[in-house]
Amino acid sequence: MVVVTALVAGAVGLGGAIFAAVGLSTSSIFLLGAVGFGAQLALGAALRALTPKPSFSGANRGYQVNSSGSALDHQIIYGKVRVGGAIVYDEATGSTNEYLHRIVAVSGHEIQSFDRIYINDEYVDVSDLGSDGNVPLVYSSDGLSNYDRYDDKLRIQLALGTAGQVANPDLVSESDGKWTSDYRLRGIAYMYVRMKFDANVYPSGIPVFTADVKGKKVYNPATTNTAWSDNPALCLRDYLTTAGYGLGEVAQNIDDELVKAAVLVCNQTNTIAVTTRYTCNGAFTTSSSPYDTINSLLTSMDGSLWYAQGKWRMKPAYWTTPVLDLNEDDLRSSISVSTRHSRRDNFNTVKGTFRGLESNWQTTDYPQVTNAAFVTADGGQESVADVDLPFTDNSIEAKRIALISLERNRQQLTVNASFGLKTLQLQVGDNVRLTNSRFGWDNKEFEVVAWSFGLTDGLDLQTQMTLRETAESVFDEVSDGVVYERDNTNLPNPFVGLAISNLSVSGGGRIQGDGTFINSAILSWNAAPNSFVTSYEVQWKALVDSSYSITTTTNLNVEVTPLVDNVEYTFRVRSVSSNGVNGPFSTINFTGGGDTTAPALPTSVSADGAFRYITVGWTNPADLDLKHVEVYENTSNTTVGANLVGISGGSEFVRSNLNLNQTLHYFLKSVDYSNNKSDFTSGVSATTTYLDDPDFENGIYTLFTEQGLYAILDVTSLPASGSFVGEKVFNRTDGKLYQWNGSSWETITGANTFAELNGQLAAAQIAVDAVTNAAIANDAIQEENIANLAISSAKIKANAVGPTQIANLAISSAKIAANAVGSTQIANLAITAGKVAASAIDTDKLANNAITETKIEANAVTTGKINANAITAVKINAGAVTATKIDANAVTADKILAGSVSAVKIASNAITSDKIDANAVTADKILAGSISAVKIASNAITSDKIDANAITSAKIAAGSVTATEIAAGSIIASKIGANAVTANAIAANSVTTSELAANAVTANNIVGGTITGDKITANTITGGLIAASGIITNSAQINNAVITNAKIGNLAVDTIKIADRSVTSQTGNSFSYTTPASAGYFTASSLSISSSSGTEVLIGANLTFSHNFSEGTVGWRVLWNGSVIGGGTSVGGTIPYATVIRSTTTSSGTNTIQTQINRGGQGFGTVDGSMFILEALK
Repeated sequence: MVVVTALVAGAVGLGGAIFAAVGLSTSSIFLLGAVGFGAQLALGAALRALTPKPSFSGANRGYQVNSSGSALDHQIIYGKVRVGGAIVYDEATGSTNEYLHRIVAVSGHEIQSFDRIYINDEYVDVSDLGSDGNVPLVYSSDGLSNYDRYDDKLRIQLALGTAGQVANPDLVSESDGKWTSDYRLRGIAYMYVRMKFDANVYPSGIPVFTADVKGKKVYNPATTNTAWSDNPALCLRDYLTTAGYGLGEVAQNIDDELVKAAVLVCNQTNTIAVTTRYTCNGAFTTSSSPYDTINSLLTSMDGSLWYAQGKWRMKPAYWTTPVLDLNEDDLRSSISVSTRHSRRDNFNTVKGTFRGLESNWQTTDYPQVTNAAFVTADGGQESVADVDLPFTDNSIEAKRIALISLERNRQQLTVNASFGLKTLQLQVGDNVRLTNSRFGWDNKEFEVVAWSFGLTDGLDLQTQMTLRETAESVFDEVSDGVVYERDNTNLPNPFVGLAISNLSVSGGGRIQGDGTFINSAILSWNAAPNSFVTSYEVQWKALVDSSYSITTTTNLNVEVTPLVDNVEYTFRVRSVSSNGVNGPFSTINFTGGGDTTAPALPTSVSADGAFRYITVGWTNPADLDLKHVEVYENTSNTTVGANLVGISGGSEFVRSNLNLNQTLHYFLKSVDYSNNKSDFTSGVSATTTYLDDPDFENGIYTLFTEQGLYAILDVTSLPASGSFVGEKVFNRTDGKLYQWNGSSWETITGANTFAELNGQLAAAQIAVDAVTNAAIANDAIQEENIANLAISSAKIKANAVGPTQIANLAISSAKIAANAVGSTQIANLAITAGKVAASAIDTDKLANNAITETKIEANAVTTGKINANAITAVKINAGAVTATKIDANAVTADKILAGSVSAVKIASNAITSDKIDANAVTADKILAGSISAVKIASNAITSDKIDANAITSAKIAAGSVTATEIAAGSIIASKIGANAVTANAIAANSVTTSELAANAVTANNIVGGTITGDKITANTITGGLIAASGIITNSAQINNAVITNAKIGNLAVDTIKIADRSVTSQTGNSFSYTTPASAGYFTASSLSISSSSGTEVLIGANLTFSHNFSEGTVGWRVLWNGSVIGGGTSVGGTIPYATVIRSTTTSSGTNTIQTQINRGGQGFGTVDGSMFILEALK
C-alpha cells in the first residue's frame, strides 16, 4: 500500500541545546541519532520541502561602522571583509585639545592582517602608511585620485591581537597617563587612530574608520596547519570547535574526513566563470545565536550540517555519483510519497543580498534568478524567495547559490520508507538509485536526507530513510555571467573629485582713465568634477611675502590686480564644496612685466616750412594709453644721429628759431604711459622761408598806418618818385633814414622825443629796468622769448610752478639755473641712480648722517656715483651699513679694529687651512677627541709617534695585519690574549707556519667558529683530525660536496656508513595515453622487472589527467603484479599531479607495474605520466 502524506516538523534535544527543526532551501542544520521509527527525527534537509520560502533578513553582519557603548559584543571575522568596530577609547590631549585619540576594536581574536583602511569612503593601503602610521596620501573610492589632506593630520597604528601583544607605546606616552602599559588588549585586533584638528581636513567632524581585514586563522585537518582561509568548510569547523562564542565541540566529535572532502569541493574552480566554487567572507558579533550563526555560515556553501553517530558532519552543495542501487527487494515497508508542495509554498524566483568589494561593501541585491519554465508551471505568476547571503562577497557566487537553491526546490518528490541491512553503509548526503516498477522509477536518483536504524517488533534490524529526488543537472556548471554592476546611489561623493585641473596664468592689465597702465594676472582652470562644489578660493602673494591675499569666485577664471611690475607672485586655487569641504590647492607662479606693448605709429606725418620755423603735424594712433609723441630732428633723412627736439601731447609741433632757408628732416615716435615707444616713422622734411609775401607786407603796412604809425621800409636805393605820402625808408647803401616830403625823399635827423621816433627799438636803445611789469602785456612772453638760464630760482614765485604748469619733459638741464634746485625742491627718493652724474656726490655734498636707508632708493647709489673716499664714518648713519651694502672682499685686515673679531663673528667653516699661520695650532688649541682618522695625512703617523703598548687588538682593523707585517716567530702564546684573534682580524692566507712560534696557538686562543675554510692551508687536515674526539666533530662543519671521491680513503666506507635504500638502480618510462570511446579500465602503460625473490624495491607512478568528458568521471589505478596499490578519481576537468609510491618485495621472475584508466561518460581524454621501479642492491 502506498501512503502519500506530508512530513511533520519536530524538535530534538541534544546535549542541553535545543535546535528547532527548520527546513532551508540553501542550507540546513539537522540532527540524527539511533532512535526508533516512531520518533521521526529526520530533520533539516528533508524539511526543505516543508519551508520552501526561506528568509534570512536581518542577518548579523558584524560592525559595518563604528559603534560605541558601555558593553559591546566582540566581532568575529571569517575570510576577508570590510568591517568597522567597537570604539573602546576616546580621549583628547594637547594644550588646546587639538589631538583626539581613538581605539577601534575590530575583532575579539587574532587576525591575519589589515590590508586597507577607509576614512569615510577614501582609503589608504596599509603598505602606504608611514613608519609611525602617518597617512601621507588617501585615494578616492574609485582609486583614480589621491589627496594629501591627512598628511601630518592623521596617524593610524594597527594591532593584530596576538598573544604577545604589548600596549601601544605612542598612546601610552601621549595619553597623559590615561592609557598605561597594562592595557595590552591581547586577543583583540584594533586600530589606534590619532587625529589632529583641522577644520579643512575634518569639515564634517570625526570620520568613520573601517578596514579590509583578513580575519581568523583556522585549522585545516588535511594539512594539520592553522592559517587564514576563506574556505567555508574550515570556517564552519572552526566555529563548531571554538569555545566561548562557538559550540566548543572537541575535535573528536567532528567528522574530519567529510570536512576534508568539503574543503576540496569548495576550492574547486568553475571552469566557465573561472571562480572558486564557494568562499566564506563575513563577520558577526557574539550576540548572534549559534543557530543563526551556523545557518549564515552554511549559506556560503549552500550546505548541510547534521549530527550522527556521535559526530558533526557537513556537506556543501555539489553532485556526487550514487553509491548504491536499491529496488523493491530492499524495501521493508510500504513507501510514503510526497509528490510536491502546494503552490502557496512554491517559488520560481530567488532574490537576496550579498556584501563585498564590488558593492563597495554595502549590503546589495545580487542578480535575481528566475526560471521561466517554473513560472509557466506556476500559472504565470512569479513567486519570490528572499535568500540573504551574509558570508558571500561577490555576485557570481551569490547567483550560483541562488540558482542551485531554485533548482533544488523544484526537486520536490520525497520518499519515506524502511530498508534492509544493505543501506547500513549509507549516510545523510549520499545519493542512491531507486528502481520501482510500481511508480515507474528506473534507477531514479535520490539524495538521502534522513537516516536512522532500529529493531522491529520481530527483532529485524532495519533502516528508516527519507529520500528526496535529485539530479546532476541541478549542480551543472552554468555561465554565471559577469560581475554584477551595482545600481547604488549615483549621488556624488562629497569628499572626492574636489581637485581642479589645468591651472594657467597669463599677463593682463588695463589702461586707466588717465592713460596709465595697471598690471594684473589672469588665472583660469578647469572645474572640479564634484557636483557639490559651489565656489573657488583664489589666493596670491609676492614670492617673498609670508601671507596670502584671498578672494572667492564662482567662475573658472579671475583677474588679480594690481600687481607690481617684474615681481614674482605665487597663485593657488582650490574648490569649496557646499558642506564646507575644501579641495587641494593647485599652485602656479608668475612674474608680470606690466604693459610691454608699444603704441602704434603716428600717421599722416607732414612738415611745412615758414619764416624761420617749421610746423610738423600728424594723426595720433588710437591707443588709449598714448602719452605723447616725440619729435626727432636731423639734417639728413636718417634716424641715425637724430636729436629729440620736442614732445607733444597734441597732433602738432612747431620748431622755431631756425635759420632762413634751412632744410631739416623730422621723425616721430609714439610713447605710452608705461614708457613703451613705437618705432620711428618715415622721415618728412621742410625748409624755412624768407619774409617775401606781398600780402603779408601790405597787411602789416596797413596795420601800422591805421594806427598813425608808418613802417620804415628797408631798401638799398631810394624808390622812384611817386605817391609815398607818410612813408619812411632806410637806405642801406648810405645808412640813412629818409622820409617822403610830398615831392622827394629827405633825410631824417635830430629826433628829440620818443614820439618823434618811428621804427624798431634795438636792445641798446632800451635802458636797464626800463621794461616794467605794467609795460608787458599779459601772455606776451612766450617760450621763444625766454633765453636759456634766464629764469633763476629768485625769479620764480614760491609755489607758482605746479604740476599743471610743467609739461612732461619740459624742464631740461638748460632751463634750470645753477643752485636753483634746493633740498626742499627734491622729494624723498626722487633722485635715483639715473639722475646722478658719475662722481657728482662727493664728501662735501653730504651732511653728516644725511644719507639714511629711507633716502636711498633700491639700487640707486652705484659705484660710479661715489667719489673715492667720499663716504667717511661720519656720513654713515648708525646701523645703515648692513651685510648687503658691503662688497665682497671689501673689508680687509687694515679696516678691522684690533680685537674686534670674536668667535661669534666667525661663520661656521670660515677658517680654512690657508687662513691659519704656520705653527699657529699647538697642542693646547686642539679639543680632546677632535683628531679623527680623516684628519690625519697618509703616512703621518710613524713609529716614533706611537706610545708603547698603544696599539691593542681593538685598534687593528679586520684583515689589516697580513703576513708581511709580522716578523717571523714574533707571535708567541704569551702575546695573544684569550679570544683576541678572531677570523675577521686575519687576512686570508696571512698566517703561515713561519709566523707562528712552536706551540704558540693553543685551543683557548681561538674563538669558536673562527677557523673557516680560507684560513686552512691546503692538505692540512689529515685523517687523524677527523674522529669522534677530533677537531671535526659534526657534519655541520663540512660544506656540502666537499668530501669527494679523492678525499675518501680505500675501505673507509663500510656498511654502517650507507643509509638503507641509498644505493639503487632505476628503470622507468613515460607515456601519453588517449582513452577509447567506451567505458572500462584500460592499461595506459606497463613496465616489467626481472628479479630474484625477496629483493626490496620501490615502485610508483606519476600521473596528470585532463579530459573533456560531457559526463561521468575518470578513475585511475596502479597495479603491482595484478594487485591495486593506489588510485583515485578525477571529478573536475583536471586533477593535480598525483604520485603513488610503494615499497614491496619482488617475486621470483618477472614483476609488472601497470597504470590503468577507467573511462566513464562520453568524449575522450588524455593521460600523461611516467612509471618507475627502484630496486635496492642489497
